[in-house]
Amino acid sequence: MKKLSKEYTKNSDDYEIKDQKGCLYIIATPIGNFNDISLRAIQLLNFVDILLCEDTRKTKKLLGHLKINRKNMMSYNDNNAATKRPYVLKQLLLNKTIGLVSDAGTPLISDPGYKLVQECYLNNVKITHAPGPSSLINGLILSGIPTNQFYFGGFVSPKKNGKIKQFTTTKSYSMTGVWFDTCLRLINTLEIMLRIYGNRKITIARELTKIHEDIVFGNLKNIQRLIEERQMNNIPLKGEIVIIIDGFDKKSELNIKTLRVNIKKKLQKFSLRDTVMMTVDETNFPKKLVYNEAVKIKELMTKKKQ
Repeated sequence: MKKLSKEYTKNSDDYEIKDQKGCLYIIATPIGNFNDISLRAIQLLNFVDILLCEDTRKTKKLLGHLKINRKNMMSYNDNNAATKRPYVLKQLLLNKTIGLVSDAGTPLISDPGYKLVQECYLNNVKITHAPGPSSLINGLILSGIPTNQFYFGGFVSPKKNGKIKQFTTTKSYSMTGVWFDTCLRLINTLEIMLRIYGNRKITIARELTKIHEDIVFGNLKNIQRLIEERQMNNIPLKGEIVIIIDGFDKKSELNIKTLRVNIKKKLQKFSLRDTVMMTVDETNFPKKLVYNEAVKIKELMTKKKQ
């Protein structure tokens, strides 16, 4: 049996929790499966003087599962953070220990909290993090899309112009993109993504770590069809989702000459419309680009015949 090092046993002891005062603990909680809670998170949920919750009702469900019966819970969310932050900071300066949890997963990832962290640094208040699950990382790992580099776009805008701006800004990013969205807005989101990004690989992840975990992988066109079919068959996707989309392929930009050769060959056998549709299906090029190239090539071919 391997002997544990002194450093390991020292860092595994809960002495630092008992000795640490005037500290803000950012505590990650499960994103679905309550069994994903860490031992350190359980200790902290029991230990802190005050527990800040995005929604106390949702946190109470987790505490009930863990058989933790505690008081001193406060809601801390986008709607009330500005008014509650001075009180929270005052308590920290009075050497109270305070825990911060979101409804699920790792706090501050598209959740309130970073302004409180800023205030803590400005007032020399200690901050630490009890790490744990994150739907962002879980979705990325399960996506089948490159994980060596990625950016997080946050929540997709509910407004059409907002989506267009978000996706146009990130269109040329070569790294994988990760976004949060809701199933109710997904069809519109995919439609705009296809128009701006082209037919890239994409993964839709939902119900992560739960019994009905659902991961769908394909290209934008196929996923769009699949989601629409599910909607028509009255089995739509529900809830919040993680969208993971492949980055811009610089090689495809260099292959524009190959694209033109391909279009020209097709135009010798098929109509302009069929050529465009087949080429878009075969490549990741946006339909608008393929159409414009096809029109130019057809005009040149027509002139040569005259």
